[in-house]
Amino acid sequence: MAAISYLEYSNRDVKYAEDMYNCGNWDPCGRFCQQSVEKRLKYIIEINGDCADKPLFGVHSLVPLYRRVCEIKNASEDKSVRGDLYELSSYYFDTNYPKKINIELSREMADEALRVMRYMNGWADGFIG
Repeated sequence: MAAISYLEYSNRDVKYAEDMYNCGNWDPCGRFCQQSVEKRLKYIIEINGDCADKPLFGVHSLVPLYRRVCEIKNASEDKSVRGDLYELSSYYFDTNYPKKINIELSREMADEALRVMRYMNGWADGFIG
């Protein structure tokens, strides 16, 4: 059996996010959106990075991954994208782990999560080829 790449897992997470959205399950939709972006960014780091990047594979926050991909690809960071990634990361953490205050995603938040995922995956695909 062949190993599954971060890219393939990212593609699967896109489908899971869309399936959850279509069923009205907003929290898992947001988590799968975050996971898809995370895995796509890690894929780029894995195929273009170096040994010093190993700690990033344990990171679930999207902004450090985005910053590293921008460094690797000599791309400019976009402040609004960073803000979107902070928000998408919060959807993952706030709906997946107990906290003093947890959130439940609304349909509008799931819409935003899907928008960010589609934008970021398209952006990342420009570096994948």
